[in-house]
Amino acid sequence: MKCNYKRVPLLKIYFGCVATLVIVFSTGCTKFLEETPTGSMTNQTTFTTAQDGAALTIGPYRSLPGWVGGAGDWGNYLPAVMEYPTGKAFTTTTHVQFWKFQTNQVSGDLLDDYNNSWNNWYQGVRDCNFSISKISEIAGMSPDEKSRSLGEVRTLRAWYYFCLVRYFGDVVMDTTTLTNLSEAQKPRTSLKTIYDNIIIPDLEFAVHNSSLTDAKSGNGRVTKLIARAILSDVYLTCAGYPYQEVATDPARNWCVGGLFSQQEYPVNTTGARAFLKKAQEQLNALYGRYTLGTYADLRSPEMNNKGEAIFQAQFLAGVTDNQVVAASLPSLSRISMFGDEYGTFIPSLGYYNSYNPADKRIQDRQMFYSSDTKSKKYDPSEGPADKFARPYLFKFYDSAAIKVTGRSSLNWSFYRYADILLMLTEVNWTLRQLGDAATDDDIIKGINEVRARAGLPTYRASNVNLLTIMSERAYELVFENKMLWDQRRTRMCLVDGIGQFSAIERFIGHRPQGFSFAFGVQNLLSPIAGREIINNSKVLQNFSFLPKQVGQ
Repeated sequence: MKCNYKRVPLLKIYFGCVATLVIVFSTGCTKFLEETPTGSMTNQTTFTTAQDGAALTIGPYRSLPGWVGGAGDWGNYLPAVMEYPTGKAFTTTTHVQFWKFQTNQVSGDLLDDYNNSWNNWYQGVRDCNFSISKISEIAGMSPDEKSRSLGEVRTLRAWYYFCLVRYFGDVVMDTTTLTNLSEAQKPRTSLKTIYDNIIIPDLEFAVHNSSLTDAKSGNGRVTKLIARAILSDVYLTCAGYPYQEVATDPARNWCVGGLFSQQEYPVNTTGARAFLKKAQEQLNALYGRYTLGTYADLRSPEMNNKGEAIFQAQFLAGVTDNQVVAASLPSLSRISMFGDEYGTFIPSLGYYNSYNPADKRIQDRQMFYSSDTKSKKYDPSEGPADKFARPYLFKFYDSAAIKVTGRSSLNWSFYRYADILLMLTEVNWTLRQLGDAATDDDIIKGINEVRARAGLPTYRASNVNLLTIMSERAYELVFENKMLWDQRRTRMCLVDGIGQFSAIERFIGHRPQGFSFAFGVQNLLSPIAGREIINNSKVLQNFSFLPKQVGQ
């Protein structure tokens, strides 16, 4: 069924969206979204039973698959929109208007690039606020069940807000259920306030105070390990930018005024070191709880919620399909059973050429590939297709979807163990740079586990620096929507090279290959969604972006 994604008062949550998600997690994916809606919940509904509590707990998960949703034109998907601004992506498809990213002409009303992310994450926030307001009232739930449910929902609310503030900076702060349209007219709140009052407290409650199990999630439901993974990332992000600069004067209008200027990383402040120590604690708690598998695991729906997967959006072929699989295919290549092959989710050649040729990840049909067979839809014998003009991502190559069904159940990973290992190295290296104690083993163990799987020589602690850490993150987490956040929190960018990234340089002044301009202060944030500018007269646009608010 269709759900309303507008940021308007939560007068109703469609029960069909909620009840069917209960089916996902309680009986498995085979019944995902197959139930017929039976009614609706409103903020006047009385909730009394454990089943009501289950629906309220599951409901906020519905926005997670929206991460890979469309963005308003043929082949235009939100994960690609997060890669285009980094300077490490490429497409020849004109529909996505990639040239606007290359020429600094991006705006908040560019297709639905920003409308859909804004609306999807705020839908998640609204669902969470509604559930939080109701769970504690349910007589049919035990205190332990309520604590566990609140741990899940508050983790999800923190996640949605974490996405919003990283993307847009200051955003509208909602923590209660809205009851009328006038309440939706709110100005933006400082990103620091949202971190301090929502994101961090919600996650710390989940980790330290809730009855969530401190275990892996085998079905996509939030556990304490998932909350720890997100909290680690939050702490690491708050040890960098823009949080640390905003903390110097929280009252300033940093985002609208384009007032950012600091560029040194690591950030050497007492607050940054405190966040790093907290991140270290959570990462140490995660270390060893998972294991690295094979690169084939990353593209296999059979490995959904298994192996190194920590936190994923859930998909089921034919019901909620992962469209990134089709977006990653060479455009109109006739190698798949998909109705469309978009060619819009492609790493740039400069990015690809920056891998070490000995790196297993760049070997054919590991994370990249350069040829394939024709689909039986076009050639019953499935003979060789034309060799591709460039390497494409094999990382999301769901073979059953591509060669048989044309529909993908491959989950999208928000966090996997390799990311945790690389954060662990970064945190320990950074603490040593700032004068805190960190052993050589603490610094190298994470990054070396990742490199060992790639068949690369291990590092000594003396080899580890910001360039090697960020390079390894780029190689391992290619097109998992990590680079944009890494660039913004460190204000550093990798420079393409041959066989390695040739350097790491400051974000301000960095000019990616194929771009006509060098990054400036404007590019540290994304534009506020054009639809929000129209609907909410109190929201002002980020520095130098269009459309601006009336009178701005």
